[in-house]
Amino acid sequence: MQAPNVAFSPRVAKTLVLTALFFLCTLLLQAQNATYPPKKPSPPKLEPVIVLLPEAVIQAQWPSTLGLVNGPPAIELLNPGQCIRIGIYSTGDKRDDFLKNTRFSFTVRFAGRSDEYPIAPPSDFKRIKPEGGDFVAGALAAAGLKVPEEMRSMVSLGVSANHWCVPPNAEDGTATVEAEIEPPSGHQTLKSSIRIESFETGNKKTFKDTDEFGNFLQTYYRHPNPARLLPALQFVIADESHHEQAQISTAFLSGALRVESVAAQDFQTRIATQPPLTRAVGLLVLAAAGYDISKALNTMTTEEREKFQSIPPLQDPYDLTPTEALFQHLDMMWATFGATGEFKPVSTIASTLAWRPDYDDFQKLTKTPNHPKTLTPALARGVAYTAAGWSLGSFQRTDPLVADYIDYLLASPNTPQSVKSELPGLSTNPAFKQSGGK
Repeated sequence: MQAPNVAFSPRVAKTLVLTALFFLCTLLLQAQNATYPPKKPSPPKLEPVIVLLPEAVIQAQWPSTLGLVNGPPAIELLNPGQCIRIGIYSTGDKRDDFLKNTRFSFTVRFAGRSDEYPIAPPSDFKRIKPEGGDFVAGALAAAGLKVPEEMRSMVSLGVSANHWCVPPNAEDGTATVEAEIEPPSGHQTLKSSIRIESFETGNKKTFKDTDEFGNFLQTYYRHPNPARLLPALQFVIADESHHEQAQISTAFLSGALRVESVAAQDFQTRIATQPPLTRAVGLLVLAAAGYDISKALNTMTTEEREKFQSIPPLQDPYDLTPTEALFQHLDMMWATFGATGEFKPVSTIASTLAWRPDYDDFQKLTKTPNHPKTLTPALARGVAYTAAGWSLGSFQRTDPLVADYIDYLLASPNTPQSVKSELPGLSTNPAFKQSGGK
């Protein structure tokens, strides 16, 4: 029977959640003497599922995380040009060594073709937190306790060195994946599948309302679907309610296209037939993503090209110049994170926590009768400090990858001490209670 394409089997996920919550209650009740139930021996074994992961998880996300992370979501849909890695899970004692001594090959069958990848050990490893593990750790920390080492993770994930990519001209279909696994405990054959969607099909899927569009933006990096980026651009231009947030939406589009070169080529071809405004904004997005748009400009009339070149380029999300635009740039960085899942937006936003002295000065000014009537650089930094802290705390609670990035920032020797000292207070600092310190 074909195994479901999920990050954990339902049985494993349920067990991890219930076990973590049980230990939370037990530890809180035993807080005074901090005694814990003895752990029973458990031999290592493979879970009977394989997980299909976007390659960005391994290449762009994991390098900026610790050895213990939240489980990455399995991907269920691919567009042309996108690549995946194959992951296998192990549970039990000494499971890391067990995974390192496991070798596996895999075959991907799609559109009448079979791509075979030779047997090899996993190249990347992470210990996976229990589902809800960050909540448990936070609750225990509030009680002055630490999660026991054996409860911090009960599953490890090993990922293939080889990847499979959807052909650039792929049509709709289903790709099947079959892995032949040789663990120390004996041979296993595991299967999964994934849906392939062509650019033609994806571009027909328009957004029916702002709720659907908002969900697309918020969950994109977990389930990237670049074939819908042109409909997303069309929605932004057609929906008057989004005009004030155009810079944020275009930052999202630019980030998503920057990491999907095959999709960007298709996007550029399709916007050539769009109305002038859609075409112009699409070219601005591609230029901001680092693509050469000179061929498109050469097809314009002289008047069209001059009109396009008079449009200012998109703002740089990472510009931290303390002006009024800074607050929009924070939102643009979160949009870029939503598009890519990359570490850079989160670390850049966290860097503004070093502006705590400006916030302290701002607080003093609010208690004096002579409030400033203009936005000075120091005032902009002070208010941005509160907005950054609030947003980081919000994402830490709701986005597992941001929680992992914050763990990494706290442990990294490259994080300035002025930032490290602020990160533990994301949920308790009164300045971060509401966006902008309101």
